[in-house]
Amino acid sequence: MKCIRCNTDNNLKARTASMGRCSSCYHPFAFEPTAMPQNTRLTDPFFAKVIADLSANNTLFFTPRQFYYLLDKRLRSRLNKADLITHPVGGIGCGVFAVAFLTIMIRGVSGMPLDLIIPILVGVVLTIGIWAIGASTVSPYLNRRVRQKGITTLKVMAGLILLVGVPTGIITKSPIVIGSAIGLGIGAIILSIDRKRKQRKIFDKFLIEQPQFEQWLNKWNSINNQPEKILPPPQMTSLPAAPNPEITAYSFDRVVVCDRPKIAQLLISNNFHFENNCAILAIDRYPQSIFNTTMEMLRRNPDLKVYALHDCSPAGLQLIHQLRAESIWFPDSAVPIIDVGVLPRQIMDNPNVMTPQSPESSQLAQQLSVEIRASLTPAELAWLDDGCYLELESFTPQKLIQILQRAINESRELATIEGGDSLVMNPGFYLVESFG
Repeated sequence: MKCIRCNTDNNLKARTASMGRCSSCYHPFAFEPTAMPQNTRLTDPFFAKVIADLSANNTLFFTPRQFYYLLDKRLRSRLNKADLITHPVGGIGCGVFAVAFLTIMIRGVSGMPLDLIIPILVGVVLTIGIWAIGASTVSPYLNRRVRQKGITTLKVMAGLILLVGVPTGIITKSPIVIGSAIGLGIGAIILSIDRKRKQRKIFDKFLIEQPQFEQWLNKWNSINNQPEKILPPPQMTSLPAAPNPEITAYSFDRVVVCDRPKIAQLLISNNFHFENNCAILAIDRYPQSIFNTTMEMLRRNPDLKVYALHDCSPAGLQLIHQLRAESIWFPDSAVPIIDVGVLPRQIMDNPNVMTPQSPESSQLAQQLSVEIRASLTPAELAWLDDGCYLELESFTPQKLIQILQRAINESRELATIEGGDSLVMNPGFYLVESFG
């Protein structure tokens, strides 16, 4: 493991001899990978790389939750790469080696004929391979793209087994080969159909628990100092700021309203409001020190556009309706509100996003108002009622900023794009069709 301070490569013997420190500069290591479980094993350079990537090389602020998501994603990605599904060539190679090795051994010990040994061993190896791939397609720790790839692999295997195995059995006049090929081929087809049917009920799980992540972060901070761009919890109570007359005379053309103060804090900290000429607020009036002043400025602008940004969760889906229903916001339907997302329809079929599940989210979904549930499709309601959700913090700061900037750019002239591919008109608000 390389030292993040002097870049010296320290093997286990060197780390042990120097009491967990670099043998060159004596900087302590935060992690010892050999003492960690295989699936969550990490090193100091790995941890530092996640921080660098998340902050875009220390240029963007990020939340601790975003750090948690990206670290878990990187560990899960490593697990995905080690899976048999993503390395079919390696799997075939191991299978061929196993058949050849066991054939030599069994032939040497028992003297069984090759035309009996080889079909049996090939059948055993294929059975193990089909079972392993089938198990991977229902693993909550592999991402959806890998699980779907596994189902496709099962179908391909079934076709190859039937197309190659049956003719081979006929040519060699081997009932064992014919029967094994038909049985394995049909078995792989049935398994692929069953696994495809079960995909809807497979929910993504974190590879690392939140307390474990916090423990790692605290240890890192104690040795290497806290990451410069990690954000503290947003301050929810503060005294009203004295408004600057030059500022109050100005009015933004746009406002982004978030369902949580953490997201508003993230956008403000990364100067999204300056670079995109828009105000940023949260539904609970964050930042409270300038909330009233900002709202006065916004109401003076007849060309105001409102952008709603929220989690794909029961609480997040209430944001649009709060903006129209509550008097402190925008009950006047003349003010256009663009729902940037996230809605279930935007991401529930996207294999690249992580959608965990919780009983609490399921319970809250079933308690949503009749109006909100009526605005969702049956598929969306089923997804929410299953307890699925997606947090905006599962996206990196850079990705989240890009998504929001694109939504703003696509909605600059609502009249010219209404009914187009980017936005659709719903009663009382516009809806961005895609997210991500």
